[in-house]
Amino acid sequence: MNDITPIPTPEGAPPERRPVGHWRFRFSALTSALLVLGFALCAAGIALTTWQFIGFLQGGNFGSAYEWLKYAILYLVSIALAVIIVAMLVRSEYVLTDKKLTLVFGLIRFGYELEKIRSVHLFKGANKLAVYFDDEKTRYMVIVIKDAYYDDFVRELIERNERIGFSFSTAEEENEFKKKK
Repeated sequence: MNDITPIPTPEGAPPERRPVGHWRFRFSALTSALLVLGFALCAAGIALTTWQFIGFLQGGNFGSAYEWLKYAILYLVSIALAVIIVAMLVRSEYVLTDKKLTLVFGLIRFGYELEKIRSVHLFKGANKLAVYFDDEKTRYMVIVIKDAYYDDFVRELIERNERIGFSFSTAEEENEFKKKK
């Protein structure tokens, strides 16, 4: 009586949904440094604008619409850029659902239908993973995640769409291909 019997699913029932996969985007050291520098410049812009705004409040012409507009625009641009940079640093990832592969790049999202993905290729020499969207291999996207997650990413992608092919090339094959060009 304590045995739990699973409930049979009728034929034609939708397949079980897999959990959404998340893989963090891997920034290069230079890109990370530039984003941090950009954030520092935003902070400096806010500080400089505040310093000038305090001077304006102490002896400026309060009836000047130009001055008010200038400070509003400087604050708006500095804060908006800081928000975009922080969002990119905090939330840049690949999200894999049952229907889509989405690149979340801060506040910006790029979605790709899994049905349009034709193959995945691992370049072992260059240590890059590429997702191809057509058979001619002219439309592609390079996946920028930690190398240790390549296998998990490819496995999850192929499990969600069995039509996706996988291939890899060794460093020797890549060098030979470069020599032929």
